[in-house]
Amino acid sequence: MGSELPTPRLFDNTSDWFPINRSWQFEPPADIHGAMTPNKVEAASGHTFVATLTLGPELTLSPGAHVTMEVPSTWECHLGNPYPRGLKTVGNREKSQIRKVGYGAFTDVECTRPEVKLAYVASWGRHMDLVDVVVQEGELGPGDAVRVILGPPDGNLVQAQRYAQVAIFTVGVDRKGDGTYRQAATHPTVRVVGAHAERFKIFAPAVVQTGENFAIRVLPVDGYSYNAATGYQGRAQTIATEGLEVPQAVAVDQRADRAGSTFSARAAIEGIHRVTVVDPATGIAGKSNPIGAGFLRDRNVYFGEMHSQMWHSQGTGTTTEFFEWGRDVAGLDFCAPANHYKMRFEIVDEVWQEVVDTSNAFNDAHRFVTLVSHEWGTGNPNGHKNIYHRGDSAEFICSFGPGGMTPDELWEILKGRDALTIPHHTKFGNITNWDYRNDTHQRLVEICSSWGISETGGPHSVQTALAMGHRIGFIGGTDSHHGLANQGSFFVDDGNGLACVMARELTRDSIWQALNERRCYATTGDRILLDFTMNDASMGSDLSVDLAQYGPREFTMRVAGTYRIDAIELLRNNEVIFSADPRSDVWEDRWTDADPLPEIALTPTFPHDRPFVCYYLRVTQANRQMAWASPIWLTERKR
Repeated sequence: MGSELPTPRLFDNTSDWFPINRSWQFEPPADIHGAMTPNKVEAASGHTFVATLTLGPELTLSPGAHVTMEVPSTWECHLGNPYPRGLKTVGNREKSQIRKVGYGAFTDVECTRPEVKLAYVASWGRHMDLVDVVVQEGELGPGDAVRVILGPPDGNLVQAQRYAQVAIFTVGVDRKGDGTYRQAATHPTVRVVGAHAERFKIFAPAVVQTGENFAIRVLPVDGYSYNAATGYQGRAQTIATEGLEVPQAVAVDQRADRAGSTFSARAAIEGIHRVTVVDPATGIAGKSNPIGAGFLRDRNVYFGEMHSQMWHSQGTGTTTEFFEWGRDVAGLDFCAPANHYKMRFEIVDEVWQEVVDTSNAFNDAHRFVTLVSHEWGTGNPNGHKNIYHRGDSAEFICSFGPGGMTPDELWEILKGRDALTIPHHTKFGNITNWDYRNDTHQRLVEICSSWGISETGGPHSVQTALAMGHRIGFIGGTDSHHGLANQGSFFVDDGNGLACVMARELTRDSIWQALNERRCYATTGDRILLDFTMNDASMGSDLSVDLAQYGPREFTMRVAGTYRIDAIELLRNNEVIFSADPRSDVWEDRWTDADPLPEIALTPTFPHDRPFVCYYLRVTQANRQMAWASPIWLTERKR
């Protein structure tokens, strides 16, 4: 009886691929070089992709050797399928579940030596699919190539990801068949670019002063992920609210400038302005965010993305692509990546320094601000926190390892430093332990992200933290695992989140200081304009008062929505005490709470705290977009 042939490797959990990645980052690469055909495609377009893996002079593959290629989870079957439940994107041709058209895409494997016998198997998982190829008979040597064919034309094609970035099909080589991998010297890659234009994104400053000139940018984008479109050329008309002076038309040619076109505007009167841009030849249109002329006197409102994951952690895209997208495609004012690690890469000095250096390279005062950041808490039972530094350098603080690290130990390391630690997905996944409190560093919470909305619901919600006495303002973040700022993880409006900061100027120091002061609010992605004050105290204020003597509280609430506003709710100690149904995209009002404070004050949970009352504002639009103003606290003065 002959010996059994080596079999391809099936991964029960494709996340087990991450430890393999971490181990090979410290080893020289295998002499195999990957290339993908086609290597440039439009977003969400269907193709047969051929990954050619060519052996260099330093590599031979004998029976038992494995070549494993990662297919990003964002690559799907072209045009969907009629039976999506349990659908696999790529898989072995002979498997019955994908034999018929409509049940996934075939995968074929071949090599340049006909006498060499190969076998392969596909594994599927949350973060990626894996195609493992094993040499069963014969030997491959220098100059030989293995070809992995994704979506042969006699079955379903494979659909490229929706996101415009360079997709990396990571390849590892297990030369001896013992599970020890080296990464390929060159991974196959595909540059994904935007498709045809479906709409305009119109970017305008949130706050301007009357009489001043300011710039408005028109960016044609596709319908897949609001990628900058490819090849749009046209002349569009502008329609502005009364008192907003703009040119009658604007020429846009993305062949000359991928960033679209910019024109000058001027608000002649105070109020909320908007501009709509329409190409009458194609019907493509877009409306700007609300522009508040005179909305704030001493500050501006800046929109930013403070949380995403890239290829270095467990997502896709590079740090450079993240910042380029945030600045040029999402049209944001500031960004911070806040990657977490211990997935694809160990966080060594070189990896962390790349994040710091790239953040600093993109920081451009008065145009686009970046913050040095990372996510802390991988594997930590007390929850995840994003750390944001004020300056241009910082050490990476590891939360994993023997014994782990508590939040108190983290804050001890940060003592005396300008650093914010912001909990996120507080009631999802690695839930936040609110028994730990630090008012110096933990001054904000990520109230919404692609994980969901953490405001209400159970012991790990934001409202629970507020009732306990945590003094935390609100921001939103996306936590997209596809490296795109202010872009949903799967579709264009899924799981977005924005940090909306009321700062004096667009500089790193000013943005960080406004966050530290809690002069900020959160939205689920739309650029809603919001102002919330109590007796002229701004959102985020914690006022030390004599509760028995403090008089009525007059609240000023102003909202300019991106859509019709359906609900305004003022909450006191997590209960709605005032509500309005504006049925308009602009609303403002004043309302006074005269209830005696000692009778409604909450008893603090933490030692040395004092009785307090907490107010915040919640906004809901007809398009289901939401916003939350950071709370205002009244705390009993120490006697």
